[in-house]
Amino acid sequence: MPHWLEKFAARPQRSILVLSLALLLAGNWILPLTDRDETRFAEASREMIQRGDFVVPWFNGAWRFDKPVLIYWCQIASYKILGENDFAARLPSVLFTVATALLVVRWGRKHADARTAFVAGAMFVAGLHIAIIGRIATADMAMVFFFALAVWSGWELTRPEMPSRKSWWAVFYVTLALGFLAKGPVAWLPLGGMILGRMVRKNTFRLPLWETVSGLILTIALAACWGVPALQQTHGQYFAVGMGEHVFHRSTGVIDGHGLAGMLGFLALLPLYFVTFFASFFPWSPRVPAALRRWWPERKQDDWGWYLLVQAALVFIVFSLVKTKLPHYTLPAFPFLALWLARQISREPGSFVWFGRRLLAMTVAILFLTLGAFAVARNFLLTENLWQAVGSRVRPETKVACFGYTEPSLVWKFRSITTNLVTLGDVSLARDFLTNAPPFILVLPTRDAARLGMTNGLNLQARGLDLVKCKNWDLTAVLR
Repeated sequence: MPHWLEKFAARPQRSILVLSLALLLAGNWILPLTDRDETRFAEASREMIQRGDFVVPWFNGAWRFDKPVLIYWCQIASYKILGENDFAARLPSVLFTVATALLVVRWGRKHADARTAFVAGAMFVAGLHIAIIGRIATADMAMVFFFALAVWSGWELTRPEMPSRKSWWAVFYVTLALGFLAKGPVAWLPLGGMILGRMVRKNTFRLPLWETVSGLILTIALAACWGVPALQQTHGQYFAVGMGEHVFHRSTGVIDGHGLAGMLGFLALLPLYFVTFFASFFPWSPRVPAALRRWWPERKQDDWGWYLLVQAALVFIVFSLVKTKLPHYTLPAFPFLALWLARQISREPGSFVWFGRRLLAMTVAILFLTLGAFAVARNFLLTENLWQAVGSRVRPETKVACFGYTEPSLVWKFRSITTNLVTLGDVSLARDFLTNAPPFILVLPTRDAARLGMTNGLNLQARGLDLVKCKNWDLTAVLR
């Protein structure tokens, strides 16, 4: 192993903490919120503060039932400390990702040496997909953290010889509740891995029925502390939409074109995640098939390695059966894959040289992208360019309408100043909006603005890239 890597590996927790913060915080103050979900989460948290309603999220004056409440609470806390800005909106995701990396190190340190624990933590945090999703303002990394903690505590809970099982019992079932509050029932998958362990390896997995039932009662009771008030306040709509559309319909149908309709489309995409894994877990994924072949003959003697792979496989299998497909759905499996792979390659000669080169390359690439390319990219973003043109003219009383181009990032920008809701809709409504009393700002594609004729207002133009649709737009803002 290179000398510099030996020094880092000797103190794995401190090294992974520094590495994680460096990779995940870099550039978060440079690149504005661009993803649709990022801006929806960020704005919903701001509106909860404005309304004084910390039970039900709102976006632009309407209920938002996409996810449970925990990430909004975390963003609100971040806003209270750092203000309502892009960096603060992303900070909770970064901290959950860092906490997951440290959890990987702690668990790895318990079952292996410091070097293996360091490699596992670095594999997790410097993997391609985690380096992307680990910094964005969504609920994913909160769920990944609680998922990983549930898998670890579930392992300790099922050890027949474990003396402090009561403590691990409490950690596991409280974690299931927090995972549910982060992203819904997917956070309960670790229980499935424990049940499989009990079924397949009865002598080495302990899972008493009465402990499980009482634990699930505790989990449901804790989740209900938020869930019951939310259901009462929304007259049951939080469950009907949140579970009905975003869980059940997502499982049985295709949402927003993320998947293929019909049985043939479903069958065609069944192997999708086993293919995208090689990109998502890059640059470590090419080593997995060979490591798996070498490990297979010893699988019956390796309970911990078996458990890690079962929990990871459950994630891949369950989301392969879900009709709506998005690459980041399998991220909860990555902490266990990192632990398993780090343990396998620690036995291979020359493997740490291989690892060190790739870690260095990923670190340089990520920092170059976030500190260099982000600064260039923000100059080409449509919403950012529009805001540069009109932001100084927005007042708290300004009425804003965006027709034809209705990205949530516009709501996040304009509602940082205006106290009015942002009207979003079709360009056919633009002429009626012009009858409003000033001050107002009307935003629409330039080709549609030309059809309005005389508006008796100041026209400002902006051009840039809509990342969601990968399309360049010309926008005109009419100010009066």
